[in-house]
Amino acid sequence: MTTYDKFIIDILLKMGDRGISLRNLVVNVYNRSCTFFFSPKYDDVYKYVQQYLLKNSRTPSSLIERMDTRGYYRLNKQSKVAEQLLLDYSQEENQEE
Repeated sequence: MTTYDKFIIDILLKMGDRGISLRNLVVNVYNRSCTFFFSPKYDDVYKYVQQYLLKNSRTPSSLIERMDTRGYYRLNKQSKVAEQLLLDYSQEENQEE
């Protein structure tokens, strides 16, 4: 799993059932990726996020689902992978407290 993948999943988890637009997701991933010494090209991040969402939202049991509003995505709670991710993140939050 790449760093961008982790950023995408983390943002989708935080957005919950509301989902997020592709544009806003790309901006968030881009901002998290920028450091003092490295700034990726925005177009490269956009292409990666777009391809990731398309690849992971194809079937009803995919990790990510498209919402009724065009261009909006959220985690698919019916997916087994999403259930595992939700459990992993909730355990991490409890350990931080």
